[in-house]
Amino acid sequence: MEEIKVAICDDEILLLPQLAAVIKRFFLTQNLETKPDTFSSSAELLAKLYKSQCYDVYFLDIDIPEQDGITLAEKIRAKKPQSLIVFISAKEEMVYDTFRVQPLAFVRKSCFSRDIKKAMETVMEHLRKPADTEITFYDELGHPILLNINRIAYVEAKEKYQDIVSIDSHQMIRCAISDLENALESYRFIRIHRGHLVNFRYIYRIDTNHIILDDGQKLPLSRHRKKEVQRLFLEYARTEKSF
Repeated sequence: MEEIKVAICDDEILLLPQLAAVIKRFFLTQNLETKPDTFSSSAELLAKLYKSQCYDVYFLDIDIPEQDGITLAEKIRAKKPQSLIVFISAKEEMVYDTFRVQPLAFVRKSCFSRDIKKAMETVMEHLRKPADTEITFYDELGHPILLNINRIAYVEAKEKYQDIVSIDSHQMIRCAISDLENALESYRFIRIHRGHLVNFRYIYRIDTNHIILDDGQKLPLSRHRKKEVQRLFLEYARTEKSF
């Protein structure tokens, strides 16, 4: 039976065995084995990391001794960028602050039973899916362009063309933005403005009239789309934000 390496860091000592049992039980239903390592402080977990012990999945509280969970997650990302991170916190207002480290999910302690189930399902989806998802587009001359969905930050309409903006390239294709909206919807892209689609995983925060991306770039947010964008983004943040 395949073993998944799991680390749990939370200063609530009584919660640690409860969370470990929930995680172990869930993985067993998926024919996977795990023996979670538990830590009551960030220093304990970092000490293990610096001894070259990396994990597949990290469950982190935000308010933990010595160093907050978000800073801890940044150090985990530096060590192993593809790590799967789930935050567990009583501070629901911190959900937006976690976006810069792209967690898979945010589990509210006030809704623990419901949120942890969704979080574990999301973890399984990511453990089972290929690291990269590619899709084929066609440029204005009809030549095929293979792009990694996870690296596309947003799409911007430019007259009859769409500018597909990835983290390391731009590609112009000729089609309607509505066609791209339909093609990318299942990959967690959303229409935020008549001329923009954005990948949820690159959103840092939502302002009054703009979407702020991880790199600080601002994209216009339509007033009549704002409420729906906020609702879907919060849902995404609680269940899937991953890169």
